[in-house]
Amino acid sequence: MFRRLFALTLLSAALAGLAGCGDKEPTVSVGESEAIFVTLGDLQYQVQMSRQLNPADAGDSDLLAGIEPSEAQLGAEDLWFGVWVRAFNSSAKDVLTADTFKIADTRGEEFEPVVVEESNKLVFRKAPVEADGGQYPNPNSAAANLPTTGAILIFKLPNPVLNYRPLELEIESSEIPGKKATVTLDV
Repeated sequence: MFRRLFALTLLSAALAGLAGCGDKEPTVSVGESEAIFVTLGDLQYQVQMSRQLNPADAGDSDLLAGIEPSEAQLGAEDLWFGVWVRAFNSSAKDVLTADTFKIADTRGEEFEPVVVEESNKLVFRKAPVEADGGQYPNPNSAAANLPTTGAILIFKLPNPVLNYRPLELEIESSEIPGKKATVTLDV
């Protein structure tokens, strides 16, 4: 009787251990919407919001401050588009954020963010994210304290690209060659 009870106890413990193996959530590198956190290396990224920017609007004009003069003028068929992104680090070491972002449409056309001067503190830049719960932008920064709580990537897109949705934000890092994460933008 004792052996049978002991064997059942061991079997129960083994099954409980195996059941626990399935509790780990898989790493998500493709987000079907902006609400999904995606992982690239040791960082998790979340798109807070994406939308067309209006340079005539006072708030949007501040976001567009510091764009290089060669890029600053929109053509007749162009629009400004912003994507607000946050990054989180739950690893035990400081990690640099991604340094390559692109928007891709359903035709395979790709668009990179415009270059913005360092004076614009709201723009997403490659930066270290502290270990054990660090986040970018820093919670004490101007970018983190806007309603969007993220740093902005600014794109100049041809207006017709909106006809080729869904648009996807691709996130890559030179620190992790060959890997990328993507998020479908809610446009």
